[in-house]
Amino acid sequence: MAVRSLSTTLKTLAVCDVIAASPKPMRLPDVVKATGDQRAAVYQRLRTLVDAGFLEQTAEGAFRLALRFQFYAVRALEQANLGERTTELLQEIVAESGETATISVLDGYHAVIINRVESRQVLRADLRVGARMALGASASGSVLVAFGSQEMRERLREQGIALPDDVALAEVRERGFAVFAPTDPQFVAAVAAPVFDAAGQCIAVIAISGPTTRFDHATCAPIAVSAARRFSAQFGNA
Repeated sequence: MAVRSLSTTLKTLAVCDVIAASPKPMRLPDVVKATGDQRAAVYQRLRTLVDAGFLEQTAEGAFRLALRFQFYAVRALEQANLGERTTELLQEIVAESGETATISVLDGYHAVIINRVESRQVLRADLRVGARMALGASASGSVLVAFGSQEMRERLREQGIALPDDVALAEVRERGFAVFAPTDPQFVAAVAAPVFDAAGQCIAVIAISGPTTRFDHATCAPIAVSAARRFSAQFGNA
């Protein structure tokens, strides 16, 4: 005998979908209007999701997704073997650019590398799989912040996370990629481009990096952008 799904659970999770589709926190009347359900029932679902840690309620009384969803997003990408699936693509990037290629995702307050293919040349940096990069001091971090939501940026700043300013982030969005060009030879130069899913959400970053003494941003930027677009197509982003 087939097991029926729990309609109350489906309706509660549907509230998450409604709030996720909004670019800003939603007040109770807006959620009621969007779902078409009774006010009392909608409020009960909202409170359940808040108590479970899936939603947060702002000081103004509006509801928004909790950062807990970022954890789930990272784990979903890992369980989908995103790292393994990108190895061939990263190898192609290395062959074309002559530099090291990585793919990273947002994990809490950092960009974390989930796959990396090294160039044959020496890269003097500890940028191994699992390495975490500051959102405000890396090309990959700049892309994740620039192509994330305004709400995400505001929340990160509220929590004291150093991010690029709005002018710099607007430049990243306009170019379609981020550049990291340190003058200190101890650091690594890089370019990074966003990977989008079918809904247009930035889910990962493809980056090319190498020592500042030889790294050619002009050559590597279009390679990273092209690779990111090809990978986005695998997620239904035309």
